[in-house]
Amino acid sequence: MAGAEDPFSPLLADHARLLERLKTFEGILEEMVRSRRVSPEGRVSLDESLHALRDGLLPHFRLEEEVVLPPLEAAVGRFGTLVNVIAYEHDEVRREIEKLREARAALDASTDVGPAIEEFNRHGVFTIQFLWDHFRKERTSLFPTAVQRLSPSQLEAIRSRLGGR
Repeated sequence: MAGAEDPFSPLLADHARLLERLKTFEGILEEMVRSRRVSPEGRVSLDESLHALRDGLLPHFRLEEEVVLPPLEAAVGRFGTLVNVIAYEHDEVRREIEKLREARAALDASTDVGPAIEEFNRHGVFTIQFLWDHFRKERTSLFPTAVQRLSPSQLEAIRSRLGGR
């Protein structure tokens, strides 16, 4: 299944939008580390990036967890499968978003921003790399497995639920 037939097209489109936000976020991190400071404009950009990630990722994860993972879990099981890996990774990203929020608050509280920049960058780079890999797993393994293992009616139900949002 490809293109308009692919029940996962809306999720893949979300991935593309989120990856663009990650590129922007990465650029902000690079500038912050290079300059060893955070300008007022940089703080606004950080906040916008964090809000965009949180507001884009968390609903996206909930959608996958409600629409895609349950029928796939019924077909292939949970433990020892990619279903479990994806669910775990969603939880890991939720934890990282909280760590980024805490690191962002530390930037405002610090008189010496150097260590706070390093901590924020550490969490930011981890999150960026982790999400790139997570989206790759979904694109190259989770969604193709669903296409192979789910019935046409299950795939149509996924297509309908994802297309109607």
